[in-house]
Amino acid sequence: MIKKVILYLLMFLTAYFGFVNTARAQSVDLGIYPPVFEIQTTPPSSIKIPFFVQNFSDAPVKLYISLNPFIADTTENGQIQFEDNASLADPLIPSRILVQDQDSSISTIVLSPKQKKNLNLQITIPADEQKGEYYLSLIFSSAANSISNANFSQASAGISSNILLSVGPLGKTQGLIADFSSPHFTMQGPLPFNVRIKNTSDHYITPKGNILITNMFGQTVGKVNLLPVNILSNSTRRIPDSLQSGTASEKDYAKIRSAVEGNEFPVAIWPEKFLLGPYKATLTIALSDSGPQFKKQIIFFAL
Repeated sequence: MIKKVILYLLMFLTAYFGFVNTARAQSVDLGIYPPVFEIQTTPPSSIKIPFFVQNFSDAPVKLYISLNPFIADTTENGQIQFEDNASLADPLIPSRILVQDQDSSISTIVLSPKQKKNLNLQITIPADEQKGEYYLSLIFSSAANSISNANFSQASAGISSNILLSVGPLGKTQGLIADFSSPHFTMQGPLPFNVRIKNTSDHYITPKGNILITNMFGQTVGKVNLLPVNILSNSTRRIPDSLQSGTASEKDYAKIRSAVEGNEFPVAIWPEKFLLGPYKATLTIALSDSGPQFKKQIIFFAL
């Protein structure tokens, strides 16, 4: 589970701010774990969560700590869009979230070469806190400016972890399958499936599910496990298969992805190459461990 999160750094910075090349030039290699804090609580509460940041490079680095609220981006692929504190149901929530070194709150940190630093995320929710969803990025940046600032220096580097905070009591978990589809006809595999799940709950969800493929004789010939991903409240997200979590060989999975190029990513991929005849695919998805659960079937043909 513990790994260099330079990949997470590259994905994050590439998606939003494009200063990856500068970070590489500086040989800055940072890590953070966990990459996501998932917190569901009811007031009043006091929560302390341990985490760490690590400097994998050979040079010391000073990092400035900030919090930036975000919402789900309309691309439905897990990217986020930053907003300001005024967008929060309670604009004071960021002030209730502190980074602590032992028992002292900090706003900066200096990491020596190869140093791993254990810290705590302290969240204090008062008794009168209103119910709501709060999504914030905890950012460690080598520049003092917040990365939401348009004047952020391109000579900076950073790493972040997202905070998903649900202040309850939580409402009923609900949502729907917005889309389950694949090409109606194909000459060969691998085959992509579009899986889009809409969360209509008042809190974030982490659906779990799979796709079973049967042939013309009713025999199960394939199974695609879906990657559990967080879907923010009142948003829709495209769900990939579990191999896209990084457990598969990068080289092998690159070949599979190239075979289904032209599709909007992410998609769930059945890697089977040799297909013939009609097939039925059944999507089963549970929005939470206690439900609700949905199913949808489609037919496709291999000629």
